[in-house]
Amino acid sequence: MNIDENKLNLFLTEKNIPICQLCGHNNWGVSPKIFQLFEFDRNGLTIGGPTYPVVPISCNHCGNTLFINAIIANLLDTTDNAAKE
Repeated sequence: MNIDENKLNLFLTEKNIPICQLCGHNNWGVSPKIFQLFEFDRNGLTIGGPTYPVVPISCNHCGNTLFINAIIANLLDTTDNAAKE
């Protein structure tokens, strides 16, 4: 799912993305899409379990990746009508 990049840029500007904790650089690549994380299960994919919508932000120098919660960052409309579209 694509995001409103203006909303994400505003959120990131307000939060002051830090320098990379692994390499000390400050050159981040931001994904224009929302992905979802779900709980690991050794037996396979768990259907109906909780998922977390995230936007990955990766250090362009070392690959360290941060995940921004798309709901908290107001990048995902959580109303019932939006889920049907």
